Amino acid sequence: MAIEDLLLQIIIVPLIFVPIAYIASRWLNWKTGWVAFIPLAYTSLITIYLTSYVASSGAVLGVWPLAPSAGLNFTLLADGLSTPIALTVAILCTVVSIFSMPYMEHKIGETSKEHGAYYALFLLYAVGMLGTALSANLIQFYFFWELMLIPSWAMINIWGYGEREKIAFKYFIYTHIGALSLLAGILAIYAAFGTFDVLAIMNLTRGELLQVGFVRWIIFAMFLGFAVKMAIVPLHTWLPDAHAEAPTPISALLSPAMIGLGGYALVRLAYLIFPEVFEQFSLAFSILALITMVYGGLMALAQDDIKRLLAYSSISQMGYLLFGIASSYPQGIAGSMFHYVSHGTCKAILFMMAGAIMLQTHGIRSISKLGGLAGKMPLTALCAMIGFLGIAGTPPLNGFQSEWLIFTGAYAGAVEVQDMTRIILTALALIGSVLTAGYALWAIRRIFFGPLPEHLNGVHEAPLTVTIPMFILAFITVLLGIYPKPITDLLSLIFS
Repeated sequence: MAIEDLLLQIIIVPLIFVPIAYIASRWLNWKTGWVAFIPLAYTSLITIYLTSYVASSGAVLGVWPLAPSAGLNFTLLADGLSTPIALTVAILCTVVSIFSMPYMEHKIGETSKEHGAYYALFLLYAVGMLGTALSANLIQFYFFWELMLIPSWAMINIWGYGEREKIAFKYFIYTHIGALSLLAGILAIYAAFGTFDVLAIMNLTRGELLQVGFVRWIIFAMFLGFAVKMAIVPLHTWLPDAHAEAPTPISALLSPAMIGLGGYALVRLAYLIFPEVFEQFSLAFSILALITMVYGGLMALAQDDIKRLLAYSSISQMGYLLFGIASSYPQGIAGSMFHYVSHGTCKAILFMMAGAIMLQTHGIRSISKLGGLAGKMPLTALCAMIGFLGIAGTPPLNGFQSEWLIFTGAYAGAVEVQDMTRIILTALALIGSVLTAGYALWAIRRIFFGPLPEHLNGVHEAPLTVTIPMFILAFITVLLGIYPKPITDLLSLIFS
């Protein structure tokens, strides 16, 4: 089998299982989750193999003609940038499919026929994220970008909490308007270069005298679309509601996997295509990133609802991601893409921790009503500590590896162009990172330590279908903190 066919299977296999999961739910009920797990586990194995292949043999490009007369091809690219992202998405979707089974059984009932609809939408959501990470055609990228939105909106609308329909509508409108801005940028690129092929456009921009003013507007239009998805302040207001009120398994994908794809896309479609013009935005993006980091951290400190705390934490973490990209320096951008991986594993652990607590305490989300749970849920507490310390950048966890790359890259980039303002911003961002440690340690203290409230005496550890997914991600978090070479080697193929 050709290596390109394996690349295509990453998209096709989960897609084939969408109707299978929907139909199988008539007999399997909550066990339909295993039908979703099978193609996602297969996809993860393929992606692991492709990752090792790219590291040793270089990029894999697959091109399948769709409309040759119109110059439209279905194009997938696995290289040093896309494979760490796709691998993170695949692993997160796989472990969350396991976590979904006990959670959705509790939420909608053991025999509900809604399990089929949930897992069909779950697989579509996974396909959208994987397609976004691997696409090398702008129109195809936009298709998958919008495909991420539709199933996630539906799952919030149907199985969310609170005013779920209103919250889902707000989420849809915000992100769709952002996507339209992205589409305007894509169409402007086509008007300028006559092709949607990302690699062809990159070749055309090398050594060509560009209309700088026009390119600035292209980058600005695309950035608006990506900034909405990343929840960069002031385009962030949809995220706290959507992530807090989504079903917790979907929160464990929305925050760790989906929103960071905006940062990946900013690198793939803006920085790598127009590096010289992109550098002109470095100061503005750095300021936005710093504001986002600090605002998200301060708001996280003020939360009592555990899911809203994690939602604001995600806003802050997207500030880190943007700060590294804004450096326009290879080390800083590589650090941001590594941060996608580290934030993905750590934040997924934390949202699953929140789900485990809600399952075992009959829906308690208020931190003030929790405490002393380390003695009752020791496995969950251990994973939560790894997750919180990981996003705080504590060695020897993967968050430390990504954050030091971001900050050293941002500093080196500022020094290279002798920009004192950006040097000061880097220092402020480094100081502001203390906020992450603050809300992380404060949350650990209030949730897992101190006196155990009387109403929690009957609480016990979550089932294995909840704890095993957390332990898998905790293992990856520690492994990549101690041995980051598999990720850094891939990123060095692009940013060296």
